[in-house]
Amino acid sequence: MKIRIAVIIICITLMLIVTSVIDSFNHSETDRPEKADVIIMLGGGDKGRMEKAAELYHEGYADYVIITPESEDIYPQSTEFARELGIPEDAIIEEYEATSTYTNAVESFKIMDEYGFDSALVVTSDYHLKRSKLIYDRVSDGQYDLKYIAALGAGGEKWNERSYADRIWFNEFYKLWGYRLGLYNFIDVPDEK
Repeated sequence: MKIRIAVIIICITLMLIVTSVIDSFNHSETDRPEKADVIIMLGGGDKGRMEKAAELYHEGYADYVIITPESEDIYPQSTEFARELGIPEDAIIEEYEATSTYTNAVESFKIMDEYGFDSALVVTSDYHLKRSKLIYDRVSDGQYDLKYIAALGAGGEKWNERSYADRIWFNEFYKLWGYRLGLYNFIDVPDEK
């Protein structure tokens, strides 16, 4: 009887592990863009994120773009690059405090509250979309209407077409599980102001 229970537990554990690994390859289920109050461009990645945010802006999906975090030192997430892509300065909202996807969400929602925004298109790299959706939905708790838009790499390639796709997969796999387990609550707590 004890052996049978042990075999069942091992089989269930193996099924969970296999399912988790298979699911980890599906990162980029992008939503169809809809008119929103603001586009939120998450910092990090390459120029593809800002290029996608600019494309959505020029197609009229929103009148404002939040850059979270804005960085003069990191060109792909700078106001300068956004302006070069044709986003006017008065349409750019800069956020400087975020240090992770979790604090991106916290700081973005503070800005949305300040401006009275109810809806947003959240733009990030295709490999980062699943984790962004997880944390933005968790922090939002249904308060905002959010759509998640995947940006391809600056060269137009998907995450799994890149030469370093194995590193991308591994990084997102362990970070996603850290977020699912709520470890961001202990590691990256936003400053109270």
